[in-house]
Amino acid sequence: METTLNKTIITDFYREIVRHRQTELIPQYVHENYIQHSPWGKDGRQALFEMVEFLKKLPPVAENEPSPIKHLVEQGDLVVAHLELQFMGKRINVIEMFRVENGKAAEHWDVTEELTDNTRSFIILPDNIGINNRLDHLKNLYSTFKIKIHRIISEGDLIAIHGEAQDGDSSIALFDIYRFEADKIIGHWGVKQPVPDEMPHNNGMF
Repeated sequence: METTLNKTIITDFYREIVRHRQTELIPQYVHENYIQHSPWGKDGRQALFEMVEFLKKLPPVAENEPSPIKHLVEQGDLVVAHLELQFMGKRINVIEMFRVENGKAAEHWDVTEELTDNTRSFIILPDNIGINNRLDHLKNLYSTFKIKIHRIISEGDLIAIHGEAQDGDSSIALFDIYRFEADKIIGHWGVKQPVPDEMPHNNGMF
């Protein structure tokens, strides 16, 4: 499988399933035993049918509406997507990740955060002039904030990190994307979300 194919699969999934709400195409893009880590959804392909049927009750997306996808990062069988959404009167920032297997989405993680005037990033970037090793720099940064890194997905000038922070006895799920240019970070997009005590599956958010 070519490197760009998984990214294309996920882009097509957003267009045909989420945007155009074509439930009949779900089996083409999603494995029957789809593993869900999102706190909002259940395991299995049937749960996506239910989600899209709900979306059909909402006004359709205008044809001239730009794609909500802002960044895509692919490494191996993982694809990370950053989306900025307008949903039911709210501005929503989502960074989610799919594991693609044999041309279909097999597993899914996400972190979702409503954007308000008070939204602040969990990560505070220090002066980053003169970064010699991008991965080591980010690992040291997360260690400083005592954030556990679950996954690092890197492609070209983009690095995505799936992490977990602690707030007292509670866990916070994090997803961040960084853009590098030479030895500097020139872009950072992050979302954070408390990990709920109960979810409609037993897979956890990580």
